[in-house]
Amino acid sequence: MSSISDAIQKVRDSLSSLGKRGGGSSSEGSSGSKFDPKAALTWVKSHPVIVVSLAVMVVAPGIAWWFSSDIYAARDAAATKRVQEMAALEKFEKSSVEIALPGVAAEQKVGVLNENTVSAYKKLAGRLRADAQAIQKAALAHNQQDRAKLVKDVTVTRENVNLIAEEVFDAVQARAATDLKESRAGKPPSDQSLLDQLQRRQDQFIAAERKADRKSLNEEQLTRLQHSLVDKRLQLYADAAANTSFYADIADLGLPAEAGEAGTPPSETKMFLWQWRLWVIEDVLKAVNSANKPYRGVVDAPVKRILSLVVREDSIPKPAAATAAAAATEEVPAEGSTPPADGAAAAAVVETAAAPALPPLDPKAVVKYDFVKSMTGRVSNSMYDVRYVTVRMVVATSMIPEVLNAIARQNFMTVTGMDVRPTDAFEAADEGFIYGAAPVSEVKLTVESVWLRPWIAKLMPRELQTLKGTDGRTTEDPPASAPAAEPTT
Repeated sequence: MSSISDAIQKVRDSLSSLGKRGGGSSSEGSSGSKFDPKAALTWVKSHPVIVVSLAVMVVAPGIAWWFSSDIYAARDAAATKRVQEMAALEKFEKSSVEIALPGVAAEQKVGVLNENTVSAYKKLAGRLRADAQAIQKAALAHNQQDRAKLVKDVTVTRENVNLIAEEVFDAVQARAATDLKESRAGKPPSDQSLLDQLQRRQDQFIAAERKADRKSLNEEQLTRLQHSLVDKRLQLYADAAANTSFYADIADLGLPAEAGEAGTPPSETKMFLWQWRLWVIEDVLKAVNSANKPYRGVVDAPVKRILSLVVREDSIPKPAAATAAAAATEEVPAEGSTPPADGAAAAAVVETAAAPALPPLDPKAVVKYDFVKSMTGRVSNSMYDVRYVTVRMVVATSMIPEVLNAIARQNFMTVTGMDVRPTDAFEAADEGFIYGAAPVSEVKLTVESVWLRPWIAKLMPRELQTLKGTDGRTTEDPPASAPAAEPTT
């Protein structure tokens, strides 16, 4: 028997003996004996360990259910909490993040968001920001090219008010002539030059025939003279074509016709727009030169001749809207609008009055598109101006795609309209324009040209800056340094 059973039996025997008077153990006395409480209490006090053990054994089965149910409830609550925490972790594990990279469609990614993920995202964002800034800087340099300053300063002062329009006009004409020369653009021999050369050839023929003059030639000699003069004329045309990339005359480029177009007194804005117009023309000439560069002369080149070039005047807000333009830094182009006529008066106002503070350009601003006004949707806004130029040229029909590609590669230009019609190369040859044997067409192009304000606005006169609502500063430019304090004495 186990030790617990022995202990219980011993207690029973002891309690039984407490009921006998005198503590006897015979069976006879037990039937009539009574329980003595005093004796039982004395025994309990002398055996405390046994009594406590029995109490535990007796009570434990009764309260075990209570302890067990409480422990279960605690464990159930803890388990429920753990399930909730696991669900939260699974939610983080399945977190969806939209990754949008430049030039790539936005993509949803599912993964764990942790410290490493956030750190990697910050590094990626930093690299993307650096890339965007580098691209923006490269775009400005590509758009500006070598135009860090004006061809001729347009600031009107009391000293130059009578001369500045002529000086700016002459500078623009000289720059255009240089551009044509660098592009190897040329013209057929002039009429006077042609007459001189043919007269010299006729004199040589008459001298070779030992005659006194043309009237002394017989019919056969006159026929040979005529053929000789025709050959000489064609040779002169061919020599000019061999040394020419394409035909163009400065009078056909759409430059200002005279200095008086600046007004009286001369307008700084108008003289600036002359130079801006020149820059648009230069980009077209560079595109044509790029298309023709791989070829030796006009006979083989894609572009044979520039017939005309017209730059649409820049759309400028009216002076009354200048305040609103400065606040919104966004203009709506108005076809046919013109700059103020009295440029000198406006300049004087700028000099005497405090210049209004113009808000900086925000490179991160959303640019709006208007596909009603343009097939590209691009219209002048706070970040760039859109200029349009119409070009008429003679092009080798099979090489038209080469010309369009050359324009697209040149300084943010886009062909938005094209009209093609055949032209007569023989009729042009009578005027001295040699196009070659391949079929040619007259092509009329409408070209859109974009000009970024962060650089070009810095070159504008203050009058035009105010009308445009910007001086070219951006939110990313360092703040202007404060003027140095005057020394105190």
